[in-house]
Amino acid sequence: MKRLILTTCLCVLFVAGTAQAALDIDGIYMTSCKDHLNGTADPPSNPWIFEIWADIAVQDGLDHIDVTKPGGASPFTTIYDGDWFYNSPSRYSSLTALQVDYPTGEYLFSFEDSGDAVLRTFTLAYTGLSEPLGPVDFTHPSTNGETGISTTPTFTWTVSPTAGDALAMWVWDPVADDDIYENVPASMDTLDWTPGPLLPSHEYELEVSVINVKNLWGGPAFPTMDVGGDVFKYGLWIEHINGIEFTTVPEPATICLLGLGMLALLRKRRV
Repeated sequence: MKRLILTTCLCVLFVAGTAQAALDIDGIYMTSCKDHLNGTADPPSNPWIFEIWADIAVQDGLDHIDVTKPGGASPFTTIYDGDWFYNSPSRYSSLTALQVDYPTGEYLFSFEDSGDAVLRTFTLAYTGLSEPLGPVDFTHPSTNGETGISTTPTFTWTVSPTAGDALAMWVWDPVADDDIYENVPASMDTLDWTPGPLLPSHEYELEVSVINVKNLWGGPAFPTMDVGGDVFKYGLWIEHINGIEFTTVPEPATICLLGLGMLALLRKRRV
């Protein structure tokens, strides 16, 4: 799922006297994303979208997450239990157009229980980021909709090492509606990936992003923050994501050993 050294400060807001429930945040992520399908903007007229998602290790007490835009007086969205995921309801023709509705600045996150009591609150300074130079160019699979891909594939692509800060990779299973493998973030010199076994005769989508990430650590790795003793990763980035769909080879034909044994027995009787 993309490194400039960013000096913009990440602001963390602590609320004095806030009761702490048994909530454990694993990560919180924000992205402005330009979608591509095998190198072509998808859809061509409005490929940009804004996304937020949270990984929650322990949800005890958590009912919803209120998110407030920079300068906002009230939350612009409430993320509920489930995938803890937000997609902007509109798509945009450019990053500039997207930032009219989702401006740079401090976004306030309030993790609350069913009675709106605050469990965690902090701000993420979504600032100081530039657009990557462009997406990766797939070499295997090389054609969208390609068939005959191995069930233990090694995916390959080319990309300029200066296109962004890091790479992010996912294999998406549209039938299960889930990403089954991921490697986020990865070094810009990564040009291949062997994620693991896939099902035969199955459709998948490979997604590789070039990302510009705020406060990326060497390695690379997402930075962490500590709010009331809850230490978690945060990822703030702008990305060019490229996807390509493919289908794996059919399951190999199996030979019935019992049938071969019976054939051998018949042959013996004929001798």
